[in-house]
Amino acid sequence: MTTFLITIPFFAVIACGFFASRRKIIDSAGRTGLNRFVYYFALPVLIFSLMAQADLRDQFQWIFVVAYLSVALTLFILSFAVARLIFQLGRGLSVVFATACIYGNTGYFGLPFVIIAFGQDASVPVVVCTTIDLAVMLPLASVLLEKNEPSSASGTSNIYTKTILSVIKNPLIIAVVLGALFSISGLQIPEVADRFVVLLGSAAAPCALFALGSSIDEDRAEFLQAQIFVISLIKLAIHPLLIWFVMYHLFPVDANWARSAIIAASMPVAVTAYILAQQYNTYVARTSASILLSTVVSVATLAFILTQVT
Repeated sequence: MTTFLITIPFFAVIACGFFASRRKIIDSAGRTGLNRFVYYFALPVLIFSLMAQADLRDQFQWIFVVAYLSVALTLFILSFAVARLIFQLGRGLSVVFATACIYGNTGYFGLPFVIIAFGQDASVPVVVCTTIDLAVMLPLASVLLEKNEPSSASGTSNIYTKTILSVIKNPLIIAVVLGALFSISGLQIPEVADRFVVLLGSAAAPCALFALGSSIDEDRAEFLQAQIFVISLIKLAIHPLLIWFVMYHLFPVDANWARSAIIAASMPVAVTAYILAQQYNTYVARTSASILLSTVVSVATLAFILTQVT
């Protein structure tokens, strides 16, 4: 019962966003504004606060970064192979397929979920997971998609430059770096600034979940394709299982950090994967359908995984 008390309110807020979008209570402009508020203000402030208050000098684990990144890269390659060999997809389609399989909604969904489930101390590993996804996995997918474009043959250096700049200018990455520097410095957030951070950061969770729900598009035709079920299976079951195996049996990762990583890996497909698909006009409808299916199914899978790690 305790597990459902944690999970159901999260999905209820997502459902409110989905209902508001389907009933035209919030339109495209409203969704854009809400997502920008979360992405550029509320979530960066929350991430900065979490990192600034963490004891990174004594508690940060580089082995955790190696373990999480090794799983992400391995699963990306395996998912790409599944798309190419089993579903006979083209290279660009396979890149988006693989991205959907490994890119979970750790920022909008995973971070507030872990804070509620395990407390603020458990949030730092999730921030690290989010940072790896944003700074490594998403740029990797972008470079592969850019190279797949016909116009990219003579502009390889421009592709890398554009990708690096997109990482440097990402507000979530900036928040992580500034928060980490603040933590390492040993400084305390001034009281007035702390109240501002708490006020704005507290809006991140409900607004992010509502924005997530409003951004989910329903496409029944794509929803029934086998590829969508495979993406959801990989994202919701295989990804957390690999994280569990690697962090508990291959690398000496702290149990509390490993637990947070398992929850992060259990998140449904991120809306970011859909944005990537839209940007390159590749695998758009099926990516949207995979977000919807994985989000619905994660009601059960998250509840189950939460009982296993607590």
